[in-house]
Amino acid sequence: MTTAIKFEHVKKAFADQVVVNDFNLNIQQGELFVLVGNSGSGKTTSIKMINRLEDPSSGRVLVNDRPTTDYNVQKLRWNIGYVLQQIALFPNMTVAKNIALIPEIKGEVKGKEQEQREKVRNLLKQVNLDPDNYYDRYPRELSGGEQQRIGILRAIAFKPPIVLMDEPFSALDPLSRTNLQDLVIKLHRELHNTIVFVTHDMSEALKLADRIGVMKDGNLLQVAEPQEILRHPANQFVREFFQGSLGNDLYETPVRQAILFNELKEEQGDSTKAAPVISVDDKLANLLALLSEHPTIAVQNSNQEVLGYVDRQWIIRYLSGINDFN
Repeated sequence: MTTAIKFEHVKKAFADQVVVNDFNLNIQQGELFVLVGNSGSGKTTSIKMINRLEDPSSGRVLVNDRPTTDYNVQKLRWNIGYVLQQIALFPNMTVAKNIALIPEIKGEVKGKEQEQREKVRNLLKQVNLDPDNYYDRYPRELSGGEQQRIGILRAIAFKPPIVLMDEPFSALDPLSRTNLQDLVIKLHRELHNTIVFVTHDMSEALKLADRIGVMKDGNLLQVAEPQEILRHPANQFVREFFQGSLGNDLYETPVRQAILFNELKEEQGDSTKAAPVISVDDKLANLLALLSEHPTIAVQNSNQEVLGYVDRQWIIRYLSGINDFN
C-alpha cells in the first residue's frame, strides 16, 4: 500500500515540555486511522504537524513521501481537509458559501457557478439536509449537529486526499454523534480518502477505525487493528483504556464491539435463512434476548447489509473471552 502520511522520529516540545516524543508512524493511503489517548497525550499536536499548524522540534513529517516543510504552507492546507470540535463556520456566510469556501479561495468556482451550486446542493442531500431549506441559511440558524455536518462538508467539498478530524463530535448529544459517525464511515467509503481522526473515546475509535494508535504522555504505545488491540493490548494502560470504553455494564455494549472480539459466522444453509436481524449498533442485551428464542441471529450494518451471523455457541465464546480480558 502507498503511504499517505509518515512520521519519522518526530519530537515536539513547547519550551521545556515535551508533548510528542520520538513519534514514528505510517498512515496508508485510503485508511481511516484513529489516534486515541487521554487529555494531554499529544494526539492533537500530532495531527497539527500534518498540516503545519505546528512544526516538529526535530524529526520529519512527510505527506505523499515529501516533507511537509517542502510544501507551500497555504497550498498544503488547501489540500488537507480539517474538521474541529469548535466548528468555526463563518457566521456572516450562508451554508452554501461556507461549504464552497475552499474552492472559491482556490479560484475553482469562477465561470462554474451553476455547477458549484448543484454540487453544494448534492452535498447537502448526502447529509440529509434539504438544500431548499438549508442552502441560504446562516450558521446561527442551525443546531450543533447541523453545523458540524456543514463543517464536514466544507472539509470534503474539494475532495482533498487527506482529511484531519480533531475530536469533531465530542460536544454533541449521543444521537447526533452516532449519526455523524455513520456519516464519516459513509463518506470515507465513497471518497476513498485518508482520514486521521482524533478522539479520547475508545468506543468511537472502535466503530470508525481501520487501525488505531494509542498515545500516552507523548508516546505512541500501540498501533494495530481494533481486533488486535482488544485481544492483545500492548500494556496495562491500553488494556484499562479499552476496559473503560466497554463500560461497567457489559450488556449495554454495542454488538459492533462484541464482534471485534469474536468474528461473525458465515451463512450456513437453512439455519441462517430465516434468522431474525439485529443492528451492529444495538445492545448486547437485545442480542441475548433474541438468542433465547432463536438459534441464529443475522447482524446487519446501517445500510441493512448482512455482515454475518451469531449463534448461542458464539455468545458463550464471546462472554468467556471478555472474562479473560477483564
